[in-house]
Amino acid sequence: MPVVKLPGTLPARVTDAGYLKNPMGAQPFPYPSNMPVAIWQQTQAWLTWGTAGLPAGVEARAVWSSPTFDLRPDLRGIMVSPGTQRNSGAVPIWLPRGGAGKLWLQVDNLDAVSWGLTGLRVTSTEFASIRDGNDLKQITDPEDITTEFVGTAECALGSFVPPGSGYPPRYYRVKVTFDFLVDSSAEPEWPNPSFRLSAAYY
Repeated sequence: MPVVKLPGTLPARVTDAGYLKNPMGAQPFPYPSNMPVAIWQQTQAWLTWGTAGLPAGVEARAVWSSPTFDLRPDLRGIMVSPGTQRNSGAVPIWLPRGGAGKLWLQVDNLDAVSWGLTGLRVTSTEFASIRDGNDLKQITDPEDITTEFVGTAECALGSFVPPGSGYPPRYYRVKVTFDFLVDSSAEPEWPNPSFRLSAAYY
């Protein structure tokens, strides 16, 4: 029988003791221990473009939204109600007290078609809630970030830092909107410039 070498040891059992440990019965709980590395990632995906029902002046649009991030999962269910917390579907990011994390966004294939940057406008909008993952509100006006994308490079890299100067609100989400303001329907492949997007929070 072949021998399989592992890079570590297998635990006797999977346990959530570090998450649930509360010897004093305190509310809120003590800060948990042995929590996983703080990361969320989305594999590369092609942006999906549409041309119907758009505002005047917009010829084609693609929208990407991050999931809702729970940047203080150590607070568990002590805010709002336990039912709301369970149903929020937020992605926990286990950074100590929520600090020092960024949402990274990478868009490849910007040079895939000759018209791919003609009339392109990219805007980002942020949403947050200090206590309810089901009730995020828009906290910024759409910010024009087109300069991060228009150039000669085949790839653009951007990052988003939650508000709070290193001490963020509990729930946070970002939406990025890609608009073509010029009609390039005479060009091959319109309206899809084959932009490929990937994202990660860490």
